[in-house]
Formats: sequence, C-alpha cells, structure tokens
Amino acid sequence: MENHTYFIDVIVPLSVPHKFTYRVPKELNNDIEIGKRVIVQFGKTKFYTAIIYTIHQTAPKEYTAKYIDSVLDEYPIINQKQLDLWDWMVQYYVCNPGDILNAALPSGLKLTSSSHITLHPDFSPEETDYNKFTDKEHLILEALINQSVLSFEDVSVILNIKTIQPIINSLIKKQAVVVYEEIKDKYKPKMVSYITLNAELQTHQDKLKTVLDELERKAFKQAEVLLYVLHLLKSDDEAKQLNLIKKTTILKQFDTATIKALVKKNILIETEIETSRLLFDKQHIISKQLNPFQLKAFQSIKEHFETKQTVLLHGVTGSGKTEIYAELIREAVNRGEQVLYLVPEIALTTQLINRIRSVFGEIVGVYHSKFSENERVEIWESVLNDKEKYLGKDFKIVLGTRSSVFLPFSKLGLIIVDEEHDNSYKQHDPAPRYHARDTANYLAGLHQCKIVLGTATPSFETYFNALNGKFGLVELNERFGNASLPELIVCDMKQEIQQRQNKSIFSFQLTEGIKTALAKKEQVILFQNRRGFAPYTECQDCNWIPHCTHCDVALIYHKQTNKLQCHYCGYSMSPPSSCSACGSNKLSYKGIGTEKVEEEIEILFPSAKVARMDLDTTRSKHAYKQLIDEFEIGNIDILIGTQMVTKGLDFDRVSVVGILNADSVINFPDFRSFEKAYQLIVQVSGRAGRKDRKGKVYIQTSQPNHQVINSVIEGSYTHFYQLLINERQAFHYPPFTRIIELMVVSKDINTTNEIAEILAQRLKSIFVNMILGPEFPLVSKIKDTYHKRILLKVNRDYSPSQVRKLLKQELDFLVSENKKKLFRVQVDADPV
Repeated sequence: MENHTYFIDVIVPLSVPHKFTYRVPKELNNDIEIGKRVIVQFGKTKFYTAIIYTIHQTAPKEYTAKYIDSVLDEYPIINQKQLDLWDWMVQYYVCNPGDILNAALPSGLKLTSSSHITLHPDFSPEETDYNKFTDKEHLILEALINQSVLSFEDVSVILNIKTIQPIINSLIKKQAVVVYEEIKDKYKPKMVSYITLNAELQTHQDKLKTVLDELERKAFKQAEVLLYVLHLLKSDDEAKQLNLIKKTTILKQFDTATIKALVKKNILIETEIETSRLLFDKQHIISKQLNPFQLKAFQSIKEHFETKQTVLLHGVTGSGKTEIYAELIREAVNRGEQVLYLVPEIALTTQLINRIRSVFGEIVGVYHSKFSENERVEIWESVLNDKEKYLGKDFKIVLGTRSSVFLPFSKLGLIIVDEEHDNSYKQHDPAPRYHARDTANYLAGLHQCKIVLGTATPSFETYFNALNGKFGLVELNERFGNASLPELIVCDMKQEIQQRQNKSIFSFQLTEGIKTALAKKEQVILFQNRRGFAPYTECQDCNWIPHCTHCDVALIYHKQTNKLQCHYCGYSMSPPSSCSACGSNKLSYKGIGTEKVEEEIEILFPSAKVARMDLDTTRSKHAYKQLIDEFEIGNIDILIGTQMVTKGLDFDRVSVVGILNADSVINFPDFRSFEKAYQLIVQVSGRAGRKDRKGKVYIQTSQPNHQVINSVIEGSYTHFYQLLINERQAFHYPPFTRIIELMVVSKDINTTNEIAEILAQRLKSIFVNMILGPEFPLVSKIKDTYHKRILLKVNRDYSPSQVRKLLKQELDFLVSENKKKLFRVQVDADPV
C-alpha cells in the first residue's frame, strides 16, 4: 500500500448530512483501516476525532482534500456491524451520521481541540513508574500535577507541537488522564456491610463470658445484640459459612446506635464486602430452580427461537421474568457468546444489577452515562476485543440503558429488553431520536442473534407483531412463589367529595388501607405523577396564574425551597405576595404534587416513617440507592413517588399501593394516552403483594367506569388491546402507520408560523391526507423559543430511505428559500 495515494471518507462528530473525504499521507498508508479513529482538521482551526468509514482512491471533485493529521488506533474501535447499524439509523430516524457518532462513542474516545484533560482519579504521582511514559507524556503529567486541568491548546503550547491527540490518547490508555468534560464519580459496585464477632472473643470463651456479664450489668441492649449475633453465627447457614452476618439483618431487630457502640468497643467488627464477590450469594441464586410455569415459558422461548429472531415474553408483574432471563443468559455465555441486557433506567434498577451480578459475577459490565469515562471506555474495549486485552476484565454480559446498543459487539448471541414498553428507551433530545428497543431488534438481525422483549404491559406495536406472527409470543400468567395478584379497589373521588364531604386528597378506603397496613408492620407505596407541592398558583379574585417568563407553562410551587419553579428551563422566583394582575392578596396553591402528599401523610400518620422519591430527592448519584436500601430494610413505612416508584422495585412487605390521581394519566391529549395509562396503572399495581401477602391497590379517580379502569380491573391485556386496536386502524395510527413528527423551532413566533405553514403545504402535496397540523403543542414556548408541530403518518409501503429522501428534499428546499430567516426543523421518527 505504501506507493498508492489513498483517500478516506470519514464521519465527523458534527450534525452535518455528509461524510467528508480526506487524503492519507503515504507514510500512514499501512495504518489506515475502516473503524479506526483519525485526527482531521475541519475548518481553519478545529481538529476532531473522526471515524474512517471507507477507504478508496478517488479524489473528491467538489473540493481539494486535506491530509489527515494522524491515526489514533492500533486496531479499529468500531466494527462493520456498528457502521451498518449507523447507516440504518441515519435512514430510519432521519438524522445525520455525526449525530450517531456523538451518541455512540464515550467522550473518552472523542478527542477534540476544545477538550480538556485532568489526572485520572487513580493516578498517584508518588507510586507511578514513570519509565512507562515517553518524555512528552512526562511533561504533560508534570504540568497536570502543578495545575489540575489542561486544555488541548495548553498541551500544544507545552509540547510545542500542533498535533497532540495521539499523545493524549496514549495517556488515556495508560490510565494517567481522563477527558475533563466527562469526569463523574468513579463507578463503585454495591458494597454491603457485614458484622462478625471479634476473633479473640470467638477463640476465648472465658473472655466472651466476661464481656457478656459486663454488658448485662451496664448496657443490657448491647448484650441483647451480642447474644443475637452469637445465635446467628451458630444457627444461620450463610453466617456459619462466612462467619459474617449482614448488618441489615441485625438492623431489622436493633437500632444503629447500639450496633455502633459494640463496634466502637471492638466487640463486634464491621466490614464492607462487594456483593458480587460473595460465593454464597452466587450459589444461592444459581441453585434457584425455575417453577413449572417459568420452565414452560423458558422452553417455549427456545422453541420460538428455532423459527423466529424475536420473542415477546408477556408475563404478569411478579411472575419471575428475571429468573428466565438468567437461564437464557447462562446458556448464551456457555456458548461463548456476548449478551446485551437492556433496562429502561439504570438508576431505577439497583436491585436488578445486584441480582444479575450476584449470579454471573465479574463478567457483568454496567454501561451508563453516570459512570466514569474510565469505566465506560473499559467496557467498550472489553466488548470490542472479547478477551482480556484492555484492562484485564472480560465483560461477557453488559447491563445497560439505551446507549448500550452502540457498543462494539462481535459475538452477540442474545439481547434482552426488559420492560420493553417503557418510554425511557426513546431518546428525545438531541438527535438521533432513536428507540433502543427497535434499534436492538435491528442489531439482533445484523448479528443473527436472538432477542427477548419482556413486559407485563406490551406496547401495542410489539403486541401487534406478536399476534401477527412476526414475533414469537410466550405468556406467563402466574406470579412467582404462589403470590396472589393484588386486589384492585376503585375509589370514586367525585362521589366522595359530593356525598361524603371528603376534603382530603386520600379516599376513606385508602386511608383505612394505610392504617391497617401500618398496624400490621407492612409497607405502603403512594403514586402521584407530579413533583413539587402544587402544580400552579391562582388568584381567587381574577384567576391570574404566574407563568415562566421563558416558557409557556405555569410555575410549580416547591414548598421545600419556597420557590415557584419551571420544570422546563429551571427558572425560579419567590412566591408573590399579591396578584400581578389585580393586586389581590388572595393567592392559593392548586393541585397536588408529591410534596403535598408527603405533608398530608405526615399529618394523618405522624408516627409513620415517610420518604419521598422524585427528581428533587434523587438528584445525587447514590440518593436513589439509599432510599431503596432504607425501604428494603424497613426503615421507611410509606414511600411517596412519581413514575420512579413504578419500575425496578420488588419488596416483600408492600401490601398497599395508592394511585392518587389516575385521571391525570388517562386524560392526557395523545393518541397513546389510554395505552400509557393502562401500562402505568398495571406497573404501579404490580408493586403490591409479593410472596405470602395479597396486596391491595387503591385507584383514585373521578371516572370509575372509564374503559382503562375497567380493563385494569378485568386484568385482561388482550381485551384492552382489542378495544383500541380497531380505532388505531380506522384513524391510521401505529402500528398500522409510522408517525414522524416535524417540529419547527424559532425564536420568532411569526417565523415559526410561516415556516410551519409552508412545510405543511408542501408535504400535503406528497403525502396527501396523511398530514396533521401545523399546530402548537401543549407547551409551545420553551426557553424563549417557539415550537410548532406537524405530524406525518407514513404508510408502511414507504421505505425509511424513501421517507428520508423526500423529507431531506423538502427541508433543503425550505432552508434554501428562507436563508434570511432563523429557524430549524427537528425530525422525530416514532415519537412516544
């Protein structure tokens, strides 16, 4: 290759529709390979990390190709199947290749001239062997020790060279530096506290007796704890095997202060151990046998796999789908294959991560944006190489959120999409606005691997495909461990207010249910789909409502901070003392948020331990985990929350679930509102009643005879689906058509209106009666920018590439004809 002149087409990390051609210096001819990263100059001063897409010998006709600056990699970091997936996404989701590159690559693999670096958190100047670094690398490290952050420009000045990305890339690989923009808490697996008896007291019974006698005289409570520990160490199998007792086990009987006192006296020893390293945990879960219903479902999935790529596992909440997944994963790993396990939100599935890691140990990698760059790059490299080549870890199983579909799998044998109906699988902003479930389905086709979609409430599109034979369908209608499905109780709030003068936000039935549960030492979950204290503030004289100055929404009152806040742009203000319209001081807070629910519960049940789980209380990385742990060990009696409480929770002692305002989800103006409401109510209901407890679910509504409520009570998803599917077909909605949303966005409302009208008229000439709008969405102004929406219903006869071509044609025309106007058009295929 040395004597030929080569050109490469590259994908740059910018939202531009085209790939760009660069020339390869002959001395780099042997280094270029599809999927490797190269440094290219884009414009006069900017340098970017680009991906080699193709290699050829044809110079571009439109411009003179610049030379690439350098090749970063020894081997490709992107494989051909990934590039094929990207090509499909560009067509299907009507986006640009650079959008996908930005979404796909961890920023630790994207080095641009505007990046910054800092020392790796684990880098120790005192303990480092500097012989493994070059002179130039040594200079950078010395500079970082003196000043914590360096820009790429700083590095260029220090080294007196123009191209510094390869040197920085080497330092990243040696775990000496990290990219500054993406520094986050280093990922830490779950650590569990264990208690044991001081070794000296274990071997010398006389000393133990002396300690016990003294405690019984001076600190009887501490003596009780010590006796309890001795009992467990002798009688509990796990405790005997490890000579350790979970601290949470003791906390169920005794308070923290007493345990701490014994630890301080060195009578008890406390230690932390990573759960996935515990042999007894691993053996305990692996030995769990599938019950007959699970076994039948497992075998049915395998039978479907003989003829179908995709299987829908439709199992009621609490039916034990995770155990079936574990068996499928085990078989795939034993065949030497990789497994992708998708979950909607990592932060909401603490228990699931621990369960999977306790079964499969160190081969489970977790891939999520909250983890450090080092962790994500490590998983990327491990998945890419499928061997212990990068940092000594071999992640055969990746548990992750939607971005995990971009990982460079080479031997992918199984994909699991848990809770496939969940809207969190859809990326909203920025582009690419992809759906991870559908992307995973295409990825499975590329790898010729199998995919399981699991849920208690399938999306209509998935269920449609299953009923029509495109997907296999496996039903699991029995709860695990003979647990009963919860009793559903509909509370007619309209009737309670009119006839029984109930002014509380809780129905009489729910209040009694909570009282009974607390008396039995059982737990309660209350769901309210709004955070804050009150959704809006209103003047009682003229009905004025304070709105955000930047968005077209009412400000939400947060009592904890005593602020009116906008949940779209973050704007906040102190509550006004008088009405801005009429001057009246009769201002009242209207509606109910989670803060209001918490306040009323604390008044009604002052002795109950209450906690709230919403975005306001779980902003820090570990806040959610702490809440879950507290709830799990019984330190919380009543948990109040938004949609967070609907997923990822599996607790034995929850006997009552209250859905405080079912109408708010049923009455949302969207063609999917009934489907989403049904899914949400069923998922929340599934939190009640596990093992030997039959739970109760109280559904508060002013529409007790609504078809969604009736369908939930009947418990037949199939019947609910049949009620609505004919309506979807009659009005040309998915799954019978594809929906593409075009959102015209501009700072000027007149420009927004004008451009939206022009675009709609031009599209109507192509798609005729399949256009809705333009119309303003519910929130038409966000961050001082106006939005207007056009919905395009695309007949399934159109291929994604045809749709992209037609839309690109029209959008290009729109831009060329309106060059003086400032606007953009966002395209969202399959909005949810």
